[in-house]
Amino acid sequence: MAQAERESMRVVMFPWLAHGHINPYLELAKRLTTTATSDVDVVVHLVSTPANLAPLARHQTDKIKLVELHLPALPDLPPALHTTKRLPARLMPVLKRACDLAAPRFGALLDELRPVDVLLYDFLQPWAPLEAAARGVPAVHFSTCSAAATAFFMHCLKTDRVPSAFPFEAISLGNADEEAKYTALLAIRDDGGAALVPERDRLPLSLKRSSGFVAVKTCADIEHKYMDYLSQLIGKEIVPTGPLIADRGGSEDEHSGGERVMRWLDGEQPASVVLVSFGSEYFMSERQMAEMARGLELSGVPFLWVVRFPGAEDEVRGAARSMPPGFAPAQGMVVEGWVPQRRVLSHLSCGAFLTHCGWSSVLESMAAGVSMVALPLHIDQPLNANLAAEVGAAAARVKQECFGEFTAEEVARAVRVAVNGKEGEEARRRARELREVVARNDRDDAQIVALLERMARLCGKGQAVPNY
Repeated sequence: MAQAERESMRVVMFPWLAHGHINPYLELAKRLTTTATSDVDVVVHLVSTPANLAPLARHQTDKIKLVELHLPALPDLPPALHTTKRLPARLMPVLKRACDLAAPRFGALLDELRPVDVLLYDFLQPWAPLEAAARGVPAVHFSTCSAAATAFFMHCLKTDRVPSAFPFEAISLGNADEEAKYTALLAIRDDGGAALVPERDRLPLSLKRSSGFVAVKTCADIEHKYMDYLSQLIGKEIVPTGPLIADRGGSEDEHSGGERVMRWLDGEQPASVVLVSFGSEYFMSERQMAEMARGLELSGVPFLWVVRFPGAEDEVRGAARSMPPGFAPAQGMVVEGWVPQRRVLSHLSCGAFLTHCGWSSVLESMAAGVSMVALPLHIDQPLNANLAAEVGAAAARVKQECFGEFTAEEVARAVRVAVNGKEGEEARRRARELREVVARNDRDDAQIVALLERMARLCGKGQAVPNY
């Protein structure tokens, strides 16, 4: 029998306008286009704003194409701010509104890119699957958040009238009322209705409109029970993509700065340094910077602290614009903006990671076999921190009166525990075990093949039978 001719599957990806969302989509695009299957060849069109796509130009290939989406002009939101990078917090609702208003333009892009076989979209754009459906294109929600956090929010949103506690105590924020209050705070962040889609509706609508299943950046070995509960809540299969750990590059300037950091690490003792970083989109206040600086000095532990300051055009109220006066650490290194995080975590001298517990940072820490010091600040981070503690990946947690309110003494205590304490030794042992779990999941092409097969079934490609 003659071999069946291979077909092309054209996939459009539309992540939220944040690099913390775009990067997992890009990594998934690389894997979808390079994983061998017998039936289909995948071509991906990754859609975002010019501000987000410019740094990604080197990733464009004949199978991964970058497609610009131009948002409508709104007051105080020039094209350079059509991204969450360096976006003042007060303009986040405006960016969401601009993105919502771009729905017709996104639909026009789908028309220009025809034929489109499948759309993968993010939770902040629940209108994207409607634009796809109007053109007969199936759409799948791809979540870059943990299954535990997504299940938590869906549980609380479904039970908001009569609050009930999240059924997994390890992830819980205390009791049903506290969890309901936390979810309600997140649900009203649309700042008086500036966005066209109510904040509390974005996630439920995105999950509801996903065609047959939901893809999640996670490992079943770590989140199996949360995947099952999320599936129960939404009535759809949860398909894990694996952790999607990317080989991070960067510009030449970033590489030169990175080499300086790596040389400094070369001079430190094994497992002696704590990496300190709170993600690419969080500005610490002057008070937080002062407490963190004093806490790191009090700890007596060598540290590599990645800091971010708003530029002159970034009106971030209360944000620090320089290091605290007189801060001249003898045992640490401070780097503004960027370090090669994966390389740092994998360095022999890195003994712990003081982190905000963004999901990608949690997975990268596990992938490197480095234990965490958790300092969650908002959104899904407290839930990710609880998950890290549950699986034994967190050596310590900085106690806070409320999110963002911590003391230097607490920072010092938690860092010392993680690097020098008995709890730190146990967490490092567990972190090494988790490194193997994450590595096994990351190199397991079967997860990507399973996702490809489900996507092919949706659009009737290869040997698959359409299943709408």
